Amino acid sequence: MLFRSLTLTSALLLPGAVMAADLSTIYDMAASNDPQIAAARATREADSYNVMVARGALLPQAQVSYTHTNVELDLENVPGAITDYELGELEVSAAMSIFNLNKWYTYQAARSGNSNGLFELQMAEQQLLLRTAEAYFNILRAEDNLSTANAELKAVQRSLEQTKQRYDVGLTAITDVHQAQAAYDLSYASLLGQRSARQIQFEALEQLTGQAITEVTQLKEAVEMGDPEPANSDDWVQSGMDKFPGLRMADAQREVVRLQRNATRSQHLPTVELFASYRDGDQATLITEKPASLSTTAYGVTVSVPLLAGGSLYAQTKQSALNYAAADYQMELQRRNLKQNIRTLYLQVRNDVLNINARSQSIRSARSALDATQTGYKVGTRNIVEVLDAQQNLYRAERDYANARYDYIINLLTLKYYAGTLNEGDIEMLNGWLKG
Repeated sequence: MLFRSLTLTSALLLPGAVMAADLSTIYDMAASNDPQIAAARATREADSYNVMVARGALLPQAQVSYTHTNVELDLENVPGAITDYELGELEVSAAMSIFNLNKWYTYQAARSGNSNGLFELQMAEQQLLLRTAEAYFNILRAEDNLSTANAELKAVQRSLEQTKQRYDVGLTAITDVHQAQAAYDLSYASLLGQRSARQIQFEALEQLTGQAITEVTQLKEAVEMGDPEPANSDDWVQSGMDKFPGLRMADAQREVVRLQRNATRSQHLPTVELFASYRDGDQATLITEKPASLSTTAYGVTVSVPLLAGGSLYAQTKQSALNYAAADYQMELQRRNLKQNIRTLYLQVRNDVLNINARSQSIRSARSALDATQTGYKVGTRNIVEVLDAQQNLYRAERDYANARYDYIINLLTLKYYAGTLNEGDIEMLNGWLKG
């Protein structure tokens, strides 16, 4: 891994270097440079301090203060009065909650929120895996479509040239030339669109990695794309219910809201606090005497009972209860959506396998049909329109076959994402499907 990173870094330093990379290399670059995952990691670290902040409210609190006061009196006809003196006071105080359920539940909510942040980071990391694979294989999809468009244009161009030659010697009508020219123009327009699509996909990859990549390793032709394992959709659903970070995050958030509800309810309850203080300072006495030095030590217990808050405590309690109900409904919605997504993707992957096989067969059939049509055109039993249609059918079959393979890969990764099992091993597996 280190050697590969150094190699990439060296290539980037070379002026005008053309950079080619495989899927694993691009994922390493994305993991280091993607702003979205970097923001998720920073947010996770920042949120982890919420537990320390909430715990601090349960621990002893202490403070020290010093006050210095200058006093000037403006007195008349007061014999022996002291009109100018200074007062100084040092105070050290400490307090600690003995019984405060509001602070306790707030601390527990922070701990649950910390777990929520962990699941959120895990979800962002799995999304990075999925986004990287999608960006990579969308480039391969665009390149295959561009290659097919190039081949189609060349084939149509040859047909156009042959049609013009046949017209020049009187073997075909001018309408056939117009038909071939129209097909050529449409193919050329399609080629321009595919070039733009390819460039757009490379731009998306640069946004993900922060580096300009101009070439990627191609997918092997002979790759076994089979049904998802395990073969039972219920096993995939169960995996998602147990492992999907999004669902675990929703569950942790619901627990946070429940504890916040309990914290709000506990505002109606008494609180008990232990306190202690020490004061050492000057205190003014009679105006005819200098300030006296005074030291005071105090300690005890404070019991507070809320009696009336204008109805705000009642409103906060009802509000927190409804928030918890909403979080519970949201959790149920997440479960249902997850179950539907997994079952839909499972069926889609299985359908992709059948689709790939069918598209492969359709290429062979379309090629045979094109050969037969071209032979018939040479002997005069077929016209140019039929030849152009047969060419179009062949290249459409090739595009559909390539798209079916990329659909399979993306759908399989998305299925693993919702099942909570997507990891870097899947990237390495897919990297083995690429040409060495």
